[in-house]
Amino acid sequence: MRLLVFRAGALGDTLMVTPLLRALSDAYPEGEIDVLASASAAPILEHHPLIRRLEILKWRNIPYLLSREKHALVRRLGEASYDLAVLLERAPHYRELLTRAAIRDVRSFREAPFNPKAHAIENYLRVADMDPTTTSHDMEAFLTDEDRARAGELLSGLDPPRIGIHLGYGPGSKKKNQATRLKGWPLEHFSRLSRSLAERGANLVFTGSKADREDIARVAPESALDLSGQTTVRELGAVIEKLELFISVDSGPAHLAAAVGTPLVVLWGPAFYEQVRPVSSRSAIRVLRHVVPCAPCYDTPLMKSCQRNLCMEGIEPDVVLAAASEFVAL
Repeated sequence: MRLLVFRAGALGDTLMVTPLLRALSDAYPEGEIDVLASASAAPILEHHPLIRRLEILKWRNIPYLLSREKHALVRRLGEASYDLAVLLERAPHYRELLTRAAIRDVRSFREAPFNPKAHAIENYLRVADMDPTTTSHDMEAFLTDEDRARAGELLSGLDPPRIGIHLGYGPGSKKKNQATRLKGWPLEHFSRLSRSLAERGANLVFTGSKADREDIARVAPESALDLSGQTTVRELGAVIEKLELFISVDSGPAHLAAAVGTPLVVLWGPAFYEQVRPVSSRSAIRVLRHVVPCAPCYDTPLMKSCQRNLCMEGIEPDVVLAAASEFVAL
């Protein structure tokens, strides 16, 4: 039995596929599982023991007729002769790739409609005809010894409590003014929180991409460690794994913290809580929300008209500090 799981999303979306991989392996113990993932998130799956082959889609929005990458991908998928494809994308152009590859048995949200009241992990399991009530929803990240050694080097000499702070979300192209838009938390809030944590003896570790450095410089105390742009995705997971607490806006690294079992405080705004919140049975997670009438709006037409993310502004730094104090002695 040869199976393909297709989810070309961001880091959090990809981690939420890992419970399905376990379920498929249990259901088809002699089967071979391949995964098609986005280029940005694929590295987190590179050492997954249940994946035979990892296919990567880099330019997912280029039409098939104009994409050499997609032509080559379709050719490889067709040669693999899959018995079953589990398609976890809803856009028609993704299914087109499987049709062109002559994969006859495709299970998708067309066959098992997405339930907006259920978590994405549960929906993924149902698409593959798996029972979500008997399958653990814990996400997994498989890190190497090299990843953990690199994390140890980066955190060398930093004593507990070590608290990670992640203020960015999304790709670099969306960084402009992100602190005041959608999932972003005001920089002045981050500054107040960081100062309070440092004054109470916490060693702060800021994570992010190179595009986050300017914002981090505006909010981080002098004693903080800025690792923005210095880690791969898996090295970031290894860094988070070593921390006593991780504080983040709704982001891929927040899901990564849940996957590696680090206590997590998430600042939640416009996204659908029921569908995509981080979940873990291995570590405690606190999701902080400020309810407003216009939320959730993420991935809806209302999102494009948002001028001020009141759902995030309303989460006060003192509330986040109190939540952090539940996990570490401050």
